[in-house]
Formats: sequence, C-alpha cells, structure tokens
Amino acid sequence: MYSHERKAKIIDLLKSQSSVSVNILADMLHTSKETIRRDLKELESEGLLTRTHGGAITNGNSRSVGASAKYGDTILNNEYPFALRHVRNIPEKKKIAQRAAAFIENRDTIFIDNSSTTLFLLDYIPREVHLTIITNSIKVLLEAAKLENPNLSLISLAGFYNCNNYSVYGTRTIRSAEDFFPNKTFISCTGVTLENRLTDISLNEVDTKKALMSKSKETYLLADHTKFEINGPFYLSDFDAIDYIVTDKYDYTPQTGSNIRTITSKNNIKIITS
Repeated sequence: MYSHERKAKIIDLLKSQSSVSVNILADMLHTSKETIRRDLKELESEGLLTRTHGGAITNGNSRSVGASAKYGDTILNNEYPFALRHVRNIPEKKKIAQRAAAFIENRDTIFIDNSSTTLFLLDYIPREVHLTIITNSIKVLLEAAKLENPNLSLISLAGFYNCNNYSVYGTRTIRSAEDFFPNKTFISCTGVTLENRLTDISLNEVDTKKALMSKSKETYLLADHTKFEINGPFYLSDFDAIDYIVTDKYDYTPQTGSNIRTITSKNNIKIITS
C-alpha cells in the first residue's frame, strides 16, 4: 500500500472516531509501527491531526470535511488545506485523471488548476508526449519536476503564494494568464448543481480558472460523484464554459432527483466515465 493510501485510511478512521493508535493502525494497514509513526508525523506536519503517545487524535479538520460532503449541504467554511483534499477519494480521482489524460495529445499546451484531482493527471501522461503545462499550482510544478521528463515544459503563473493551498493567486496571476491560449484546460471544483452551476471554495483561485477557461479551446471538468449536488460559496461558471465532464459514476442520482444525465443533456456537454 502506498503512503498516500495509508494516510487516506488514517484520515477516514479519524472521521468516525476521535483517536487512533499506532498498534491498531499497523495491524489494520499491514505495515510496521515505524511506518505508521512516520505517516502520523507527516500528517501532523500538514495540520491534519495531532500525535499523542501511542497514536494520534483528530484536530477537527478531518471531521469538517466529512460533514460537508453530504448531498445538499452548502460549504461556507474556509478552503480546505490541499493536503487534506489530496488524501480523500483517491481511487476515484486516479481513475478520473487516467481517463482525462487520454485526451492529452502531442504538442498540446494545457492548463492544470490547483485541485487534488487534476494533480493525478501527471501520473498518466505518456512520457513520449511533448507537452507544455501552464499552472498556478506549486504542487503540479513539484510533482512534474520529479518525473525528470525533458518532454514536459512547465510554465508557472505569477502571483502571491498561498502556503495553505500550495498555489499562486492575485492580480498578477490573472495578468500573466492573459499571455496564454491553452488547447485544453483541466479543472475541478467544489460543487456542481443544476441551480448554481459550478461553484468553488477558494475565492483566490476562481478568477484564475475563469481566465484560462475563457481562453481555452476545450475545458474538461474532473469531478467525482461526491461533487454533485454540493454548493461551494463562490460562483465559478455556467455549464457553457465547459465541454466535458469526466466522472466516475454516470448514473449517480442525488437525493434531490437531479443528476449528471440532466446536466449534460441540457447543456450539450459530453460525459466521460472512468
């Protein structure tokens, strides 16, 4: 089991109980106590839990995300730390990213936003593809650099650094975005509803996404089923700004009765399932 998968299971366990022990985690995840202690130390450094003698306790972040992810809820709290978003729904995000990466072609210029789902795109881009990546995400830049792939050209937008979200933002970011015309834009968002369209939780990044979506030939929304019938506090766009929705469950129907089939059929959006 990979490190990020273990961390996701630890966070999920903390959503249902207030504390976990090293011994139980080691048995449950079939790994050594030393490995679990290292995972807990890294999660603590990211502000996701507090270590105790023999284990860890929740610091509140993991519960708030779990509670906000119910259908019909409106998310009004501050944006979640990237580290916490990155360890949630990993299998679904990977499948969605793999499916979306199949649409990336040689010599494309693409924009990748600062979402935990789009970050996984890097794992599925063929090494032989010559690609220019524009991004406001520091995590995308760091993970792309680890690939040591000379066929990738990386362009970072300018701006102020958000240390909580590993991104750049501000008027300088918008100005630097004006210089580029990507073939394809890959984004995610907080929520998708028939009433409020696409919404997001980071006011700092909404304008950056809008700027690149408006200049892109094609926009792909990567959204797992938990994003539908969720409202973020900030408006991102109408459905006419996107061309494709890449998701994991095509026929998923929320309690309200509206579903992804209705959204795509009414707005001439192509649906792609992972």
